[in-house]
Amino acid sequence: MTVALDGVRYRYPAGDSDALRDVTLAFGAGEVTLVTGRLGAGCSTLLLVAAGLAPHVTGGARSGSVTTLGVDPASDKGRRKVAGRIGLLLPTPWTQLSGMSYTVREEVAFGPANLGWPRDRIGRAVSGAMALVGIEHLADRDPRTLSGGELQRVMLAGITAMDPEVLLLDEPTLELDPEGARMVYRLLPALAREKTVVLATTDVDRAVEVVTRVVLLDRGSVTADGTPDDVLGTDRAVALGCSTTIAEIVRVAGHAAPFPLTVRAAVRRFAR
Repeated sequence: MTVALDGVRYRYPAGDSDALRDVTLAFGAGEVTLVTGRLGAGCSTLLLVAAGLAPHVTGGARSGSVTTLGVDPASDKGRRKVAGRIGLLLPTPWTQLSGMSYTVREEVAFGPANLGWPRDRIGRAVSGAMALVGIEHLADRDPRTLSGGELQRVMLAGITAMDPEVLLLDEPTLELDPEGARMVYRLLPALAREKTVVLATTDVDRAVEVVTRVVLLDRGSVTADGTPDDVLGTDRAVALGCSTTIAEIVRVAGHAAPFPLTVRAAVRRFAR
């Protein structure tokens, strides 16, 4: 597995309780994994720990074992080894701007350039990444003048331009309009053929269409791990407010679990 957590606990510097509690999980290439839960469940923290930013950047205390691409990403040696190989997209794109670029093209090139790639390789990577997320028309714009949705696409292009082996996406569609969100989700299965893709989001209605595995967190602990139907189609997931709108409607209508997660699944179940 590309990312493995074993008995991980993590507490933020000012926290009075653990944000993650005895989390044991493994993620590999070939699947898109959705990590979801109520606000404060620990989904974003899980990505920060897997990337090595917690506790190296955030501070706090971590126990247990974290291995990403064969090393502890929070260690000095690990950080050097995983540089450019982990792509972490935050829900606040303006916090990820380099602050050193005057055009979108330069911003997307910032990561590959810092990896020391040759100029021609950088050019190909930047062009391909901008085309992938549909921002070629923004190439000469100043990133600081973009809308939140446009900037989120720029950050995603900057990450994919580095061709990382692990993609950790935290609410990647938060700033996007519905069409932009659909574009991002359509990309994920193709990316997951060669990369490890972990998606943390509460946008379950859209995410369920493309994910192959769901991890449900509650108060920092893993409460379920399995297929979307097995995890999100349960009374517990719906009661926590962590399932789809269709599942919630079917439950309120008085039907028993397992609940259908999509309109198509509901039609198949009730149109017999």
